[in-house]
Amino acid sequence: MNSSAPKRVVLCDDHEIVREAVKSRMADVEGVEIVGEAETGEDVVGVVQELKPDVAIIDVELPGQDGIEATKEVLKARPETRVIIFTAHAQPDLLTLALRAGASGYVLKSAPSEDIARAIEVVAGGGTFVGTELGQGAGEVEKLLELTPREREILELLAEGLRVKQIADRLSLSPATVHTHVRNAIARMEVDTRTEAVALAVRFSYLGAGGKV
Repeated sequence: MNSSAPKRVVLCDDHEIVREAVKSRMADVEGVEIVGEAETGEDVVGVVQELKPDVAIIDVELPGQDGIEATKEVLKARPETRVIIFTAHAQPDLLTLALRAGASGYVLKSAPSEDIARAIEVVAGGGTFVGTELGQGAGEVEKLLELTPREREILELLAEGLRVKQIADRLSLSPATVHTHVRNAIARMEVDTRTEAVALAVRFSYLGAGGKV
């Protein structure tokens, strides 16, 4: 890592052995400083507020409040802190939930130390990092993230079974404008039909919450 000041990191995992393993793996990584730990989703919010880290690495499976909800609470308490979801599960639908919650990174616990360090560097710099272990699913989710709010909203209504004319009436748009948004969504998602676009979005649990990420 090339930043002059080390990136301050808080770890949240309910297993001490996991936290110790991450600290050991990061000990010799230049530019990373583990400044605090938490065992639960509730605890990590307070730790982040107190220590003001650049990055919080949060496990998904936590007692009580899970990592997805903890991510939302951390970002609500301190939006400047970037969150990396740290999990044993290479599940694109879980990745989608994490990104919708506001996480900036998704790294598997089995990832090499270099990937963890790279994730910290990327998200601390304002970027998004998704581990390569997710394979094609990661690429498909990244395409979904490129959709505009209006495109997501229209896909959601198509998924509910509405026709173009009904969508146009509901959103106070012309049918031609709705068709344009659908074509743009298809192009961004690199699929051939609107049915494929809707199916892909539904597959990765992307539609819902008013089309918001």
